[in-house]
Amino acid sequence: MEDIIRIATRNSPLALIQAKKVEAILKQDAKIKLKPMTSSGDKVPDKIFKQHGGKGLFIKELEESLLKKEADIAVHSLKDVPAEINHKFGIATISNRESPCDALVSERYKSICDLPKNATIGTSSPRRTAMLKNISNDFKIINLRGNIQTRLKKMKEKKMDGIILAAAGLHRLSMQDKIKQYIETDQFVPSAGQGILCVEYLKTNKLIKKILKKYNNDVVERCAKEERDFIKQIGGDCMSPIGVYASIMNQKINVKAFVSSLDGQKHIMAAYECGTNENIDIGKHLAKIFISQGARKLLK
Repeated sequence: MEDIIRIATRNSPLALIQAKKVEAILKQDAKIKLKPMTSSGDKVPDKIFKQHGGKGLFIKELEESLLKKEADIAVHSLKDVPAEINHKFGIATISNRESPCDALVSERYKSICDLPKNATIGTSSPRRTAMLKNISNDFKIINLRGNIQTRLKKMKEKKMDGIILAAAGLHRLSMQDKIKQYIETDQFVPSAGQGILCVEYLKTNKLIKKILKKYNNDVVERCAKEERDFIKQIGGDCMSPIGVYASIMNQKINVKAFVSSLDGQKHIMAAYECGTNENIDIGKHLAKIFISQGARKLLK
């Protein structure tokens, strides 16, 4: 790399907007070149996706481009990045967190509470499925994958009562007018890293590491660390019915989490809070509490 930073990104409309957000920050230090590509997660059938647990399929090709020195950094939604990554890679958080909330999109209903008993709701997320089933076991869940535009189209075609999406994605696409309800994090605990953009890089690339350090958001980095530590300790992945959300306010860090059986009928939900300066790995600490209460058994 000379004076150009090559950014690997998925080629979906949302991913390109996210890459351009990073470009806007880093262009103060170098010229930027985007390298869009299709990921395995965008191509594989549902059956294969589930067999792999969705693990790393949205970042595989991007990481390979880093290893081959075809790109200098890769931009991801942090929720798509496995809690355990190759030791050769580092992750930086260089922007503020978007809304961590899940959002209800519906053409007929204003909130989850307004949905009828046998409502058809689109989502491919086991976490969202479990939380919906926890509200009403009568909800009919329709498997729904694809980018946001594809999901909105399928909602209309299949005449679903609603779909659940990440509010952050709708915000970044300037489609927040589609949101009927921001579902509070106390009701729907978000996926680890939801709303956070991250930049992945090779640890051996000292120049990139130095540039990224200038823009790192320490608050977002701490929250991301605690959420990902919780997932690592529990032993889940992006296809596990697990939610975890960390927030910092008034020098206190609060981590709330949710672990459920796949049918949503049994779950554990709890939170833990401590001072930001206390020597406690709060994500790991909360995970140990969950494990003692049988969280790993729920995931089997």
